[in-house]
Amino acid sequence: MKTHLRRAFAVILILSAGLLFALGFQPSKSLRRNEPELAFQKLKLNRASKTKARQTANLSVNLNVPSPPNAPTFGHPIIAGIGGTGFEESLRVDPTLNANGEHTIYTSAPGSASADTSWVWHSLDGGKTFKWVVGAAPLEGKVTTCHGGGDSEIAVDSIGRLYFNDLTLANFSTARSDDSGASFTCSNTGVPDSVVDRQWYAIDGDPLSGGSLYLANDEIGPGNVNCNGQTANNVLVMYRSPVTGLEPTAGVEFGPANHISPVNGCDEAIMGNNEVSPVATTLGQPISPGVYATLPNPVKHIFVVHDNVDLNKILVGRCFPVAFGAPVANVSDPSGLNCTDLLVADLGAGQKTGANFPTLAIDNAGNLYAVWEQAPLGPATNTLGDLAITGDTVLKYSYSTDQGNTWSAPVTIDTSGSPDGVLHNNVFAWISAGDDGRVNIVWYGTNAVANEGGTFDFAGCGRNVLNPPPGGKNINGPDAVDGLWSVWMVQSTNAHDPGGVTFTAPVRASTHPVHRGGVMTIIGGQCGWASRALGDYLQLRTGPKGEANISYADSNNVAGSLAGHAMYDRQNGGPGLYAGQSPLSISGITPFNGVLDPEGDGKYEALGVSSANMPQLDILNSNITRVTTAPCSAVVPCYKVFMQVSDLTLAPTLAQDANPDLVWHTQWFVPSTSDGSGGKNFHVYAESTNGGPLQCFVGENDVQLVGGGGVLTYPGKTALPAANCQSTLGPRGNITIYVPLSNVVEVNPVDTRLHEVTASTMTLLEPANTHQPDPVFGTGGSFFNLIDVAQGYVFDPILVSAVSRKQHGTITPPFDVDLMPPSSGIECRSGGANGDYDVVVTFAVPVTVSGAVAVPATNGTASVSGSPLVASTQVTIHLTNVSNGQRFNVNVLGVNDGTTTRDVSVPMAVLIGDTNADSSVDSGDISQTKGQSGAPVTNANFREDINADGFLDSADIASVKSKSGTGLP
Repeated sequence: MKTHLRRAFAVILILSAGLLFALGFQPSKSLRRNEPELAFQKLKLNRASKTKARQTANLSVNLNVPSPPNAPTFGHPIIAGIGGTGFEESLRVDPTLNANGEHTIYTSAPGSASADTSWVWHSLDGGKTFKWVVGAAPLEGKVTTCHGGGDSEIAVDSIGRLYFNDLTLANFSTARSDDSGASFTCSNTGVPDSVVDRQWYAIDGDPLSGGSLYLANDEIGPGNVNCNGQTANNVLVMYRSPVTGLEPTAGVEFGPANHISPVNGCDEAIMGNNEVSPVATTLGQPISPGVYATLPNPVKHIFVVHDNVDLNKILVGRCFPVAFGAPVANVSDPSGLNCTDLLVADLGAGQKTGANFPTLAIDNAGNLYAVWEQAPLGPATNTLGDLAITGDTVLKYSYSTDQGNTWSAPVTIDTSGSPDGVLHNNVFAWISAGDDGRVNIVWYGTNAVANEGGTFDFAGCGRNVLNPPPGGKNINGPDAVDGLWSVWMVQSTNAHDPGGVTFTAPVRASTHPVHRGGVMTIIGGQCGWASRALGDYLQLRTGPKGEANISYADSNNVAGSLAGHAMYDRQNGGPGLYAGQSPLSISGITPFNGVLDPEGDGKYEALGVSSANMPQLDILNSNITRVTTAPCSAVVPCYKVFMQVSDLTLAPTLAQDANPDLVWHTQWFVPSTSDGSGGKNFHVYAESTNGGPLQCFVGENDVQLVGGGGVLTYPGKTALPAANCQSTLGPRGNITIYVPLSNVVEVNPVDTRLHEVTASTMTLLEPANTHQPDPVFGTGGSFFNLIDVAQGYVFDPILVSAVSRKQHGTITPPFDVDLMPPSSGIECRSGGANGDYDVVVTFAVPVTVSGAVAVPATNGTASVSGSPLVASTQVTIHLTNVSNGQRFNVNVLGVNDGTTTRDVSVPMAVLIGDTNADSSVDSGDISQTKGQSGAPVTNANFREDINADGFLDSADIASVKSKSGTGLP
């Protein structure tokens, strides 16, 4: 959240080693004493000295831990924001189904107020890939014609309308899209108010047909009251839309504000999210302490959590809709709301919250849950006398079973069971709920403690640093941590048990650390040396199956002090929040070493127009292998980066997209335990300008300025030789780039994998490396349009191959169907009466495994029979009860090579009779099988031996005919 008017500034500090330049996008001084100094900021070293300065202490992280039994598990993280940044990424899941049979997932993030730009992305395939919504502007991605960029918020109603709110600080620009983001109706004056900040949406039903959209935010300084020496205060307000009779303006215009906290009071610092209870009650306004009016008809209440200006109390505002009109308690109000404020917890003397927002959730039974961060304050001080944080920043939790009237005594969530040990610093917790008593909580956490620093430290956020920071205070806390931060999740299925609530041990939802260094927080004094790349929150939403959906930022890149990538991850296993769908089994979101991508989605989409498919940019599959063959060698090994497209030409499709520069791009993350930036975001691409010769480049990501903000870009730094840049033109053509490992080296990587490998195609007005990184300020790269993007995957060099193996009668050896991309991975042979198949996985070195599990598709079946058979580098898994017509995963658990333990996932598709592997059974398969009738079974035609009896005959033809018309999703 960027909460104040912003200005760009450059701070030049003279160090003995040279010059340290800090380019920031920072707000002007706050009117509000305790509001976060939330800014888009960049701290960059001169490029020549950066590598040396950024390599710091080698920190500990433990990825060598198998998943605990019955614990939540997650798919591979996905880059949700290729274009834009991941600063304060909001998240919503559409409750309706799209044309692909999936729930559309929307995310948004603000650019900056001075850039007047924010972004909205959508995923139409269940979170596997994301692009800007179709209404976005080309190249820079601004999503509406109204102003904004300060903060963003989104919501989706019960019939799938999308609502977007963008902060200008003078007001909110409010927008609604009735066509899934292809177009928006918007207003620059969404609320009848001014000088507002940090907005949250809660929605009930369809606002155009009896429902309501509720907006909670702060008014800045309306009371002109002195709050501990500060002559302006924050006031928590809520608005309702639409006003009765103005339904067409739903989500675009709001009624007057209802002041939840007193205009002349100090009960508001910052508020967390607001939520609508799914349970209607007759609870009215307070009559006297602990006594409430009874309404004539039940209504759904809206709750918003917040803290006070002293940051030592947690409160919840409770509102309910009434008629718009004169103020009559429980009947009507100009705002259309009646509200009251309730105490959740008094933290007591010597305690402080604010890292950064408290958050709340409401389960399907109407129980309320709140979570916040808390740390001991004082009596120690910094050198200026400011009270300092003197211990861990922990997570606190409380619940209410009576609509917020009373709350349980707060408890500390135990983080000692995490794979990294005790998580001493924890920030930005978000909670969500499902069925009665089932909650998830996610946050950024690290096992590092605050570095208090010393009087000889030039820079730092520890209390003993003599030199004041460039903004804020140096008082320890999360701001003073040099740690590796990951996204963690705990879960409770007895979240309001009076006998004691229990939580799972923390599970690393982000797979690997996503940030290194301090995190700027209110609790830590908003120290100017701390990083702002993570913004001030992540978000957690409960999906349609009860699974956790998480949006967050990953700042592990060379420009990470300025901007992280917008990320998304989805729970795929373990207990969910809907008891009837638990345990979860969501397949297809843990790909290794390569992926397939649907044909026909390579489109230029901007300004409300979605073009026809551009086949030269339409990705079909992507994969990476490690090779030592020419043009590489054992001395100079390479990553072979392969991309296949629908029909490869080098010419742009100017009738659909006027941009003449075409890029075929693959990027990946390499987190590190010693890199001060947290890690590297390497990328490699092939490029053709105006149909010219293909050239290939390798480099790291960067950021290009958009007003006072920026957009992540991908300029090439090093040109690769022509022998390393190969292509095959025509239908099913491909681009193959050989990248010497020496060009993509990171010191002390957290493991041997390449993470979040993501293939995409782009169009640009100019070559991608036109603007090389500035040697002082570091900004560079060119804006681009994302045309197609494939699902992200993990490249693990230990995984060599995976096949489905069957014995055909007495013929030896058996015949294998390759399951790994670029092969289709479709097993067309029958599994017999019991649906039996053998999957053989080959590893680079001898391994042991702890087990295996099949993860069938929705409405499909598949299970592992017995224990895997391990023979040196090969592991054989016997599957049974495998149903036809599905794509699913086989997970090999606890793969141990003597050094590292990890899980590996293998994709598999079963479509009996699909002899030509085109994902459908039709006349082509029947003809192909007939054409082989009577021939001996060989490697060239074994797919036509459907019953695997060693003969190609009428039985196989009949089997294919019986499956005609079936297909894969």
